[in-house]
Amino acid sequence: MRLALFTEIPAPFRIPLFNALAGEVELRVLFLAAQDPRRTHYDLHADEWRFDARVLGGREVRPRGRWTVLSRGVRRELRAFRPDAIAVGGWNQPAFWQALAYARARRIPFLVWIESTLRDARPEARPLELAKRAMARAASGAFVPGRASAEYARSVGLADDRIEIAPNAVDGARFERAERTPHDGCRFLYVGRLDPEKGLDTLLDAFRDVPGELVLAGGGTEEARLRAAAPDRVVFTGPLGRDAVVEQYAAADVFVLPSRSEQWGMVLNEAAHAGLPLVATTAAGAAHELVEDGVNGFLVEPGDVEGLRTAMARLAADADFRARGGRRSRELVAPLTPEAWARGVAALARRTAAARR
Repeated sequence: MRLALFTEIPAPFRIPLFNALAGEVELRVLFLAAQDPRRTHYDLHADEWRFDARVLGGREVRPRGRWTVLSRGVRRELRAFRPDAIAVGGWNQPAFWQALAYARARRIPFLVWIESTLRDARPEARPLELAKRAMARAASGAFVPGRASAEYARSVGLADDRIEIAPNAVDGARFERAERTPHDGCRFLYVGRLDPEKGLDTLLDAFRDVPGELVLAGGGTEEARLRAAAPDRVVFTGPLGRDAVVEQYAAADVFVLPSRSEQWGMVLNEAAHAGLPLVATTAAGAAHELVEDGVNGFLVEPGDVEGLRTAMARLAADADFRARGGRRSRELVAPLTPEAWARGVAALARRTAAARR
C-alpha cells in the first residue's frame, strides 16, 4: 500500500514515527517547508531518516500572525506517487485542502491526524473551527494519539469505527540509557517553549514555597518576563540540542508540565522513559495516558497554583515516592512506541482502502 502523508515540517520528534511507518507501508512524507520560523532551534538529523520525503516549498505568509505556506506542486507530487491513501497532519494549511480535493476526485481514502482535545484552550475564530470540523467530517477516518483526542474526534462527528488510536511516541532508548546524575535535594524540570500557553507563570508561583531547584529548558516569547519574576532557585538553560535535553532529564527528579493548552505533550513521553514521576495539567493529552494520579505523579487543573504547589511539595518531600513513581512512569510509557503508532496508522489506511474497494 502506498500512503502519502502531508505535514508541515520535519519535526525531530516525529522522525522515529515516520521511520517505523515506512516499515509498514510504502510511505512518502510531503513536508510543506524545511523549517517553521517559530521553531528555528530544531536539529533535523536527516541522516537518521529511513523514509522517502519531499519538501514542497512555496511562499510563506502570515495572515493575522498565522504561519501559512502556499505550497507548490501538491497535485504534481500526488500524481507522480499515485497513493492508495492520503493522510494530512492538520487542517490549517492550503496544501491539506488540496490533498482532500485530490483524494475525493480519485475516490481514495483521506485520513486526518487529529491531536486536538476538548480541553485545548487555544481559541479559534468560528470560521476556522468550522473548517476544522468540515475536514474531519469529510475524512474516511482519523488516527489519534490517545483517549483525549478520540473524545474530540467523536465530538466532531467521527464514528468509533472511523477512529484509530496510534499512540504518540518517542525514541525511548535515548532517555532510558542515560546515566542518572547525582545531586542533593529535589530537582524539578520543565522542557518546552517559554510561551504563555505553557502556564509557566503558574509554575513559578507554585514553586516559591517548594524546596529544591527548578530548571526551565527552552526559549520563547515569555523568557525575559519569566526571568525577571523567577526566584534564585530557578535555572534557565535557553534552547537545547537533543543530547543536552537528554542530560537534563537524567539530572532531574520530577518532571512538571503546567500547560494551559497542550494537545499532547511529547515531553511527558520523554520524561516517562527517563524514569521520572510526572506532574501535569489535565490540558495535556498525554497526561491522560501517562499519569496515574497519586501513583506516578499528579494531575492538576490548568492555572491551579495551590494544586500544583501541593503536588510538587509532596514529591519533594518523599524520595521513595519519587522512585516508585518513576518506575511506574516507565511501565505506562512502554507500550507507546513508534512501531505501535505505525501499526495504527497502517491499519486505518488498509481498512479504509478495503472499504472503498
